[in-house]
Amino acid sequence: MKAKILCSACLTFCNCRYDGSVLSNKLIEALKPDIDFEVVCPEMAIGLPSPREAIRIVSTKGEKKLLGSYTGVDHTDQMHAFVENYIEQLDLSEFDGVILKCKSPTCGIKDVKHYGSAGKTPMLQTKTSGFFGGELKKRFKQLVIEDEGRLNNTEIRNHFLTCVFLHFKLRQVGNERSIIDGLVQFHSHNKYLMMAYNQSALKKLGKIVANHAHLKDEDVYAAYKNEMEAIYGAELRPGKNINMLLHVYGYFKKDLNEFEKSFFLEQIELYKVGFVSFETVLMVLKSWVIRFQNGYLMEQTIFNAFPFDGNRIRED
Repeated sequence: MKAKILCSACLTFCNCRYDGSVLSNKLIEALKPDIDFEVVCPEMAIGLPSPREAIRIVSTKGEKKLLGSYTGVDHTDQMHAFVENYIEQLDLSEFDGVILKCKSPTCGIKDVKHYGSAGKTPMLQTKTSGFFGGELKKRFKQLVIEDEGRLNNTEIRNHFLTCVFLHFKLRQVGNERSIIDGLVQFHSHNKYLMMAYNQSALKKLGKIVANHAHLKDEDVYAAYKNEMEAIYGAELRPGKNINMLLHVYGYFKKDLNEFEKSFFLEQIELYKVGFVSFETVLMVLKSWVIRFQNGYLMEQTIFNAFPFDGNRIRED
């Protein structure tokens, strides 16, 4: 069983763009061994060919319309019908994330051009979300949804992949014979990962797992899943996660020499002001986890949040 991502078909899978092309994407190619992809092209789904006339989001009498860029042919009703039908039939509880084409009038989740008119020289009004991507983003809060443009940023990409595989592992817990035992193990293995993102949510999740109210397993699992939204929606910021880094550092203080301690604390200070990345500090800690063979920390997903490193997606 693999993690599952819904993806725009034009991103490596299908020659379905308006000009008949397909876009290569190193991240998606790198993910293919570890991810089951389901692909969608809203424009071809409503019967448009490839190649085709480009379409635009245009304001007409205060209403967003999806129009042909030159002819002005109106595809709005067809697209609304497709989006409603597709979302109704698609069980997104089986998915762990979504990657959509950036700036697309259908798939874009932000920064989509919104025009005041159709034609050769339209007036740009503002930026908006696409008909399909915007609706997914609005309806499914428990899924991390990104466009392929934002995923070129290392921090955004790492957060996306972390959330995808975290969601996948939690989804697997729901299929286990003993859900509570699975949740306890999940919570234990992800303790420092979740602490890095949101300490308050970690405490609430711990109380849910403890189940002092003696709820049914299914209710505990549902409550845990709902609280995980706070983790998926969080960001890795120095003000939040330095406490986690110092917690892990505490495991090794007695075994490190003064030079090593000084070096680590210096990296913490550099991280605070943005001169080194979170991953840089984390790798120092991981080297000590390996060096001192700390069994508990070796099981922590903070050191292996997803099943490959960035080398897979770097250019040769």
